[in-house]
Amino acid sequence: MKMNSTKTNILDFAATHSRVNASLLNAAYGLTTVTARQYLSALYKSNDLVRIGHGEYALPKKQIFNYTPSPEVRNMVEGLQKELPFADFCGYDGSIFTPLQHHLSINKAIYIETNRDTVESVFFKLRDQNHKVFRQPDRSVMSNYVDLREPCVIVKTLVTEAPLTSVGGIKVPALEKLLVDILKDDDLDYLSGSEASYIYSMAFELFTINVPKLLRYARRRGISETVDNLIHQDYNND
Repeated sequence: MKMNSTKTNILDFAATHSRVNASLLNAAYGLTTVTARQYLSALYKSNDLVRIGHGEYALPKKQIFNYTPSPEVRNMVEGLQKELPFADFCGYDGSIFTPLQHHLSINKAIYIETNRDTVESVFFKLRDQNHKVFRQPDRSVMSNYVDLREPCVIVKTLVTEAPLTSVGGIKVPALEKLLVDILKDDDLDYLSGSEASYIYSMAFELFTINVPKLLRYARRRGISETVDNLIHQDYNND
């Protein structure tokens, strides 16, 4: 089978089955395990398939969560990348949460996440550019000094192996990352409690979510039980 016809066959198979994996493709088309996994991985990366479990895929039934960085975010990240070419960056603004919120709140902050040993350098570089910038603010700082209704920048550590996606060369959070961070990060505390429960409900209702990736990141951040409870409350694995 040629590459295109193989991909078409796999998508046709997925259209008539609730799941597709390497073993099923071996039985249906004689693909080796290695070849089947390569095709499944490629179709997953192109968003033609979604991962529903370990080695298990399906056609997407819901929207793919998309976020496009604003010009301000893009310019800030690109400027930092030029000055610190060996550092990792993830940039986004408060509008990324809007599609998920119940009680819409104004959030004009730009979030810059970078390696732990780069946070301080980024903080001072942005401060020197006359940005109102906060470095890993805790709940007390957020409550007393940060007004998200006004433009500001929040710089914090990028957790290794956090779920990210790339938009035009700019790394931004995947939905799985956001769902964990709102439960863990002090600067996102305004999205906790009942709002977080609503966000989980809305996310699972509207968007395709990679549950294994979500749980893996939750374990990395030490809140796997909390996330698991919200999943079982709101997620119907159909």
